Amino acid sequence: MDNVELSEVISDFAGLVGRVEETGERVCVVDGGEPTSVLLPAAELAELEHFAQRAHGGGHRPRSRSGLGQPFGPDPQGPYVRFVHADGGRITFVRDRTVVAELRSVAELEWLEDRARTARQGYMPPKQVAAFEEFLARQDPVGDGVAWIAGSWQNQEPFTELVFIKGRAAEDVALAYGADAQDIADGLLLHQVEERDAREGTDDLSRVLVFGEENGWTWLGYHDFDHAFSRSLDPPPEQQITLNATMAKAIYDFSYLEDGVYQNPFPIEDGAEDRRDMYELIWYTPGEAPFAPEAPLSFLNLHLRIAEKAGNWTDNIALFFEGLERAFGLALPRDAITSGNVRCARPAARR
Repeated sequence: MDNVELSEVISDFAGLVGRVEETGERVCVVDGGEPTSVLLPAAELAELEHFAQRAHGGGHRPRSRSGLGQPFGPDPQGPYVRFVHADGGRITFVRDRTVVAELRSVAELEWLEDRARTARQGYMPPKQVAAFEEFLARQDPVGDGVAWIAGSWQNQEPFTELVFIKGRAAEDVALAYGADAQDIADGLLLHQVEERDAREGTDDLSRVLVFGEENGWTWLGYHDFDHAFSRSLDPPPEQQITLNATMAKAIYDFSYLEDGVYQNPFPIEDGAEDRRDMYELIWYTPGEAPFAPEAPLSFLNLHLRIAEKAGNWTDNIALFFEGLERAFGLALPRDAITSGNVRCARPAARR
């Protein structure tokens, strides 16, 4: 990348822009030898912006003045028209109504490149994504998976609510849901609650929050008979999957959220109210794709197809659960749950 002194740029904007347009190469503008801004082709900038806006975090975009003045309105520069942005640091050059180059401050460009680099690391073109997803879908579930609990879950045993949360520690989530801090500190186990119920005639077993961590997910299991526990986190987690069983009404629903945004609106019948709070598992029919190709959860169709071909389960809900295993890596510790050697806590309000 060549350097050009600010004084030369001011005297011959058109020549510099023409050079960038013809060669596709950036030019760094310096003032007294100190880099202040960069003139780069519009196509390159569009690519940087495309990836940068898809990266999480990174702080606020720098807005530095270029020191080139702030003329208002279109400013003809030979065959080009110059438009200075409101911040005075960004300038767009247009020829024949087409953007050909832009001037950005060094600080803003470095910020863009850093964010774009982060986003590109996880980028794959569509064909590669499809091949990679199929490869992942064919891998066996890690650990015990979750399909093993589908049958008892449909009968509301041992929990009516199963929640999987990404990016939060299990104890922190349990506390946020309203679990008793002392039970968590004491390391209360599920079998201890069961034994106390049998010994003292209490009924705490149906009012505890069971929790743990598997495969990078925090999982929760509980009954929601009296709304003793919260159903949400603030701020919302990176990903959250909720499975709810209401046996008396034959309602079994699944929801998936990313950063608190619901990803799987259920099919709407003609004339039905446009609700967006659940997806009924009874709508899933093996052999049919439950999510439209353009839907956010369309990738789950492939994992369900692989689960169907594997033939591990005949029950539709268990098959759906296996699809979730394969898509998200969900798992529940079977021996620990069935033996009661898993952590739990009572609602804080009940202590």
